[in-house]
Amino acid sequence: MVINPKVSVIVPVYNSEKYLLKCLDTLIFQTYTNLEIICIDDGSTDMSLEILNKYASKDSRIKVLTQVNGGASLARNAGMKIATGDYISFIDSDDWVYLTLYQTFADAVKSEEDIDIWMFNIASYAEGKNDIVPKLFFESSDWKNHTSNEVKHVFDDCRRPFSRNLSAANKIYRSEFLKSIDLQFPVGLKFEDQYFSIKAFLNAKTIKFTEDVFYRYRNYHESSISSVVSGRAFDIFQIMDLIEQEINRLKVYESYKYAFFQYKYINFAQRYMFCPEFLKDNFYREMQKRLLNAYANNLDPQVAVKLSMYKIFEAVQNEDRKEFEKIFSA
Repeated sequence: MVINPKVSVIVPVYNSEKYLLKCLDTLIFQTYTNLEIICIDDGSTDMSLEILNKYASKDSRIKVLTQVNGGASLARNAGMKIATGDYISFIDSDDWVYLTLYQTFADAVKSEEDIDIWMFNIASYAEGKNDIVPKLFFESSDWKNHTSNEVKHVFDDCRRPFSRNLSAANKIYRSEFLKSIDLQFPVGLKFEDQYFSIKAFLNAKTIKFTEDVFYRYRNYHESSISSVVSGRAFDIFQIMDLIEQEINRLKVYESYKYAFFQYKYINFAQRYMFCPEFLKDNFYREMQKRLLNAYANNLDPQVAVKLSMYKIFEAVQNEDRKEFEKIFSA
């Protein structure tokens, strides 16, 4: 148990001048002050670095690192290397947090021993659109033992272990826990949060959560997401391989194989829809090969057919690409 734990807040920054002031203000004006704010400028070409240096000159808790553009994973890993906090939090520079986030966290863990992960909710924010009923990242019903927000969980308590809630940003991690499992973000790959979050979940002995929202995530227009992700759609296959390696390393594949299979075909299908047209054939064939192999070697068909959105896999299995795409355009 750590009284008044120090939290290292790691913020990768790349060309975020439009939103960076709001992000930083919600950190420096937190009601809880025992923070270390590590900002990593990832080769920005706008005024982001100047903004960071200005804030650092006025608040000694802010540390600014710079690197040649290498992506969020590299930046976050660099931040973890120099972090001195008891806990680590990741915030994206175009988002913002509520001013009571870290005080709520400190109050929640001060009477507990070695909470590996403390999790809170995120609400999306679509700029210029009605924001009265934002989309949440998870619900307490995602967890079996959800009678109280004060209950401590392990990953086996999660009803949908490989869906939703895989952002690194809505969790605060015990530093020694991350070091003990040598957890870092995979450099050079998109969808890095999925690997990081799942490996953390699989290894955590205690997970504590609140359904309360403390983070606002800017939900950009779909075309913006497509332009960023489309060329990296194939990265999802490597991410799945890394996750599967960890599941096998921990010898828990039998426990998670159906949930993981469902996670694969839903995830692959989503990435396929963002693929550029000239890559779709190759992506489809790779997806089909992987899913058919997993299905044939490890799964009971009578169990698999009961999985959520199984029709996605049926369409892939039957090479019915029109039906496959229809599911996502409905």
